[in-house]
Amino acid sequence: MTIHEARQALEQYFVEHPPAISGDLYIADEWFEDEQDYLPVWGSRQFYVDGVEAFARWDNLAIFIDKRTGVVRQEFHTPNFAKISRMTPVAAAE
Repeated sequence: MTIHEARQALEQYFVEHPPAISGDLYIADEWFEDEQDYLPVWGSRQFYVDGVEAFARWDNLAIFIDKRTGVVRQEFHTPNFAKISRMTPVAAAE
C-alpha cells in the first residue's frame, strides 16, 4: 500500500468514525512509518496550522495503517511508545 492509498484509507476511516476533537480535522503532510505500518499525524487544524494550544489532542490515541492490508486500527499511544519512537518520518502530501 502506498502512502497515498493509506491517506485515502484514513480519510474513509474518519468518515465512518469521526474523531472526538475540537476544531476542524486536519491530516498533516508529515507522517511516520516502519516496516509494517504508517502512523499519520492528525488532529485539529487550529492546533497544527494555527498553533492554538487549546485545540491539542489529549486522547492517547495512535492510529496505525497496515502497509500490507490497508487496515486502519486505533490503539493507545502509551503501550506503543517503543514502536512509535523507532518510526521514521515520511512525506504524506496529497
